[in-house]
Amino acid sequence: RHMPGHTSREVLVVFSSLTTCDPANIYDLIKYAFFFHLKCLKAVKIRVSVIGLSAEVRVCTVLARETGGTYHVILDESHYKELLMHHVSPPPASSSSECSLIRMGFPQHTIASLSDQDAKPSFSMAQLENNSEPGLTLGGYFCPQCRAKYCELPVECKICGLTLVSAPHLARSYHHLFPLDAFQEVPLEEYQGERYCQGCQGEMKDQNVYICKVCQNAFCVECDLFVHDSLHCCPGCIHEHPAPISV
Repeated sequence: RHMPGHTSREVLVVFSSLTTCDPANIYDLIKYAFFFHLKCLKAVKIRVSVIGLSAEVRVCTVLARETGGTYHVILDESHYKELLMHHVSPPPASSSSECSLIRMGFPQHTIASLSDQDAKPSFSMAQLENNSEPGLTLGGYFCPQCRAKYCELPVECKICGLTLVSAPHLARSYHHLFPLDAFQEVPLEEYQGERYCQGCQGEMKDQNVYICKVCQNAFCVECDLFVHDSLHCCPGCIHEHPAPISV
């Protein structure tokens, strides 16, 4: 209930049973208690999706339909993996969702040695809140605004309220906002370049090759799937435009 308006909350249920264990009549439970909980889920905008490992179950169908989720029954192992990967991507936001700017800090992990005369051991804010006995440490993530120390990221600073993250945390959501364009499929007979994949450096023997529209490098079908499903960036484009090295 205290989440920002631009966020979404989801529940993914992997269901393998054909029956439910209920203390009373299942039809009365669906009519009263079950739909009462559905109203609570809809009120806090929780989307429930179900992946069935056996046959379709009526309770799961109603649960997914009323909360705006999806319900699928797997066909085989590959279909199960496909359904799981489908839920990895965040759902598209509606045009009426609330948008707001969020101030963020990017602290670097500082490690001090015992030989450093200026090093001063200090407590972490997370250690002070836990029931465990706090300990003095030299290194950590220091808030760029109030200099409070934390052991891990992401976290919201308890002192100034600044959201502390690292660059890889933002990079995880970047490819969802700007997905990589599909490579151009070209028959191997018509391709005039080198017959070696830019990704795995193996000889391309399939009927088709896949060419990046930006760097014009060719990839095999396995590397094309890996680039679009897992890597989310073209190795050829990164190789031609390396990041500058700061001294």
